Parts: sequence; structure tokens; C-alpha cells
Amino acid sequence: MGRSAAYWATNLYPDNRQEPKPAAPYRDLPAIEGTRFRRVREGLLQLDGVHEQVKFMGVPWRWAWEYTLGNRKLCWLHVMAGGPTGTFAVSDIEERKALALASLAAAVVASLQGGQRTGPVKWCWLDFTDQKAVDAFLGFARRKHGWLLSEAPSSPMSRKPLAG
Repeated sequence: MGRSAAYWATNLYPDNRQEPKPAAPYRDLPAIEGTRFRRVREGLLQLDGVHEQVKFMGVPWRWAWEYTLGNRKLCWLHVMAGGPTGTFAVSDIEERKALALASLAAAVVASLQGGQRTGPVKWCWLDFTDQKAVDAFLGFARRKHGWLLSEAPSSPMSRKPLAG
């Protein structure tokens, strides 16, 4: 399910010298698509320890919103002429865990099954065509966030204080 050069050419921010502001898609996309981008972005930023960086990813991706937990990559958001999309990478273990979930959204299952393997990871894409797709992406991102947290070495920066 690789993306074509023609697809990537529709990135709204193609110039590597003009970094978009983090909230730029709210105004640069049509209202409905801007709202979908906002919902995904805000949902990702609510996850403990997740950081956002607007980053030029080279050709073909161009500018993307990258979300990380420590040095691990959670996902990327892309602002395309047709609306926002998301990319995530999974290891073999993460893919098996995900496909074993009874409650995994059909859109995420399709994304996993159609993903493109490069080396030790599979790259998966999801178009945010409606609110259901946004919710599916966020649901999976929360799962992957949990897996990344469970793999992280214990440190004051990687855990919350226990309520008590």
C-alpha cells in the first residue's frame, strides 16, 4: 500500500525552507478536514510523554507532524490536498499484538494488512476520510503508546506518580 510520488506531491507544505506552524492546517485545510486534523493532533498531544515536531522529512514526504515518545516514533500526520492522513510503523511483534485485538477497528486492520514492509518495520497509512477513521487512528495510537511505555526503561520522565 505504498504511496505514489503523485500522492506525495499533494502535500500542502512542499517547500523545505518554509516550515509550517503546528496549527497551520486548521486554517489551510477546508473546515471539515481542518477539524479532523485538530482532533487527531490534540488526541496525540494528550498522551503522556508524547512530543510533536513539525519536521521536513525529505522527498517524498515533505513536511510532516512527527509524534514521539522519548526516542521512539509513535506516528506522523500529513497535510495533503485531499485532507489529513496518518502514517505509523509497526514491528512484527506490534503487528501480531494489534491483529490479535478483538476490538481493533476495521480501518486499522486494513492499514496493517496493506502496509509496506521495509526492513524490520511495516509502514501503514490511514486517510482521515471521516470521524470514524480519526477515532480508529487515535485508538490505535493509544494502544501503541501503551506498548511503547511498557518497553521504556523506568525513569522519572517515563512514568506518572501513582495515585495513592
